[in-house]
Amino acid sequence: MRVFGVQPNGQFSEYLQTPFQVDHEEAILEDWLESNPDGIVEDGRIVIIGRQVMTNFGGYIDLLGLDRQGDVVVVELKRDKTPRETIAQSLEYTSFTERLDTAQLETILSSYLNDESLSLAEYHREYFGLASDEAIAFNKDQRIVIVGQHVSSEIRQTASFLRNKGIRVTCVEFTFFQSN
Repeated sequence: MRVFGVQPNGQFSEYLQTPFQVDHEEAILEDWLESNPDGIVEDGRIVIIGRQVMTNFGGYIDLLGLDRQGDVVVVELKRDKTPRETIAQSLEYTSFTERLDTAQLETILSSYLNDESLSLAEYHREYFGLASDEAIAFNKDQRIVIVGQHVSSEIRQTASFLRNKGIRVTCVEFTFFQSN
């Protein structure tokens, strides 16, 4: 796909598709998605409540979020291609989050924002603009989002299989363009 910008003189200037991993670390992608969580999935907003959250097996969840319903969203980032083990890694992280209760999620949020006085329920309610009488049950379900510059066909096929079995897995590809 070709992408163009319009210069001040009205002329088109082509943006060059550039391999992201050449000049960027995964942390840059994490920064961008952390700052723009509503761009992660098409079907809804996500509020980020943690970054590099350590699991019980010593792995680190790139971004941890909640959707409007209070379900946990595990975001796994790959700055280039998604190797086969990405699915296993994401499932391991999600199995860890399944066991988190509201108090543990609130601790993750408090640590992430460095504010011990935060209430997860209030933070979530404010972010999504929910009415004060809308009750949310946190972490009743979990969701996986795999983000990569190229999502392999093995990952796509496995994600489709898991979705058919009721496990919500979304694959998101990004393309990086650079202009002069």
